Amino acid sequence: MKHVKKYYLKTTAGKLVAFFLGMLLFASCEEYYTPELDSSESMLVVESMFTNDASKNFVKLTKTKDFYSTNPDEMITNANVELIESGSSATPAKQQSNGYFTFSKVAVPDKTYTLRIYYGDQTYESDPVTMPPLPSIDSLYTVHRIDKTYSTDAYGVPFTVENPVRDIKVDVSLSPQLKYFRFTWRTVLEWVYIPPMNPFKVAPPYYGWKSRYDNGNFNIAGQGDYTGTSNIKNHTVLSLAYDTQQYLDSAKQDFYGWIVMVDQYGITKDSYDFYEALDKQFTAEGNLFDPVLAQIPTNVSCKTDKTKKVVGFFNVNSYRQYRYFIRTGSAYSQTAVQKKINRYPDISDSGYLVGVYPSFWESYQN
Repeated sequence: MKHVKKYYLKTTAGKLVAFFLGMLLFASCEEYYTPELDSSESMLVVESMFTNDASKNFVKLTKTKDFYSTNPDEMITNANVELIESGSSATPAKQQSNGYFTFSKVAVPDKTYTLRIYYGDQTYESDPVTMPPLPSIDSLYTVHRIDKTYSTDAYGVPFTVENPVRDIKVDVSLSPQLKYFRFTWRTVLEWVYIPPMNPFKVAPPYYGWKSRYDNGNFNIAGQGDYTGTSNIKNHTVLSLAYDTQQYLDSAKQDFYGWIVMVDQYGITKDSYDFYEALDKQFTAEGNLFDPVLAQIPTNVSCKTDKTKKVVGFFNVNSYRQYRYFIRTGSAYSQTAVQKKINRYPDISDSGYLVGVYPSFWESYQN
């Protein structure tokens, strides 16, 4: 879960109410009113994910801060975490660093799991969550689109900026057991650099790569999002600009192709509602009626003290990754080359090799 701490302390509506109240009192009494917002009991924050892929599984524990605090997040240093599979004994999590835990086991479809946390003299526990079936993508394809944004000139006059892009879209079938999904992505741009000709020695080419990651809102889809159909159709996962030079570090580097990695999660209806509430938080900043903490769903509670509030969610999601090699072509021809990749080597964030292809290198010719 990324940047989930943002919504824990985000109270724009509260700040606006306090502001207007202060202005009213100032106008009527000519005295400043300073609301006492900087003292409140900290709450346990639970960020977690449990899937069939061990590399995706974690539990992160922190505490909320006072409203005006500029200190870093307070990490939990003295907690114990357990994973309980229905019908089995508890599995202790391994603490990798302060407040960060991992599991030695992975989730299995149709099995039910509970997260238990011992912190201080309190015991916290999630609702039991059943792992959904493994997800699948029926088809992945690309579609030409003009992305329109708005800017202003030196005189403040707005104007439209058009940027041709290639949308990566998917179709997904729904089933009675799996109706909700989340998507994330990573792209690896392959580039080539040919050194200038040397009359005394032929210099070998450079084969390089550079990654981009999903850093937007939670990309979710599910039953009810698409009227008139029982399945998910034409759902956009990410977009790639035809102008690939904006992604490269040098004009001497030539774009070769994209390795597109699409991570698909099968999620529960409760997880879907949780991610949807977070998306509303992220997109509502600056609005008077921002969603507040009480509106963010949670499935974790304190079992030993019902008055203690907990922020966060125990997500049990099924997971599958798809990889494709894509050449977007140009905005003028509006054609693209696409090939599914059936191997999954690890790829570092960026780098290059001289004279030889990286082991993961993909080509539209093979």
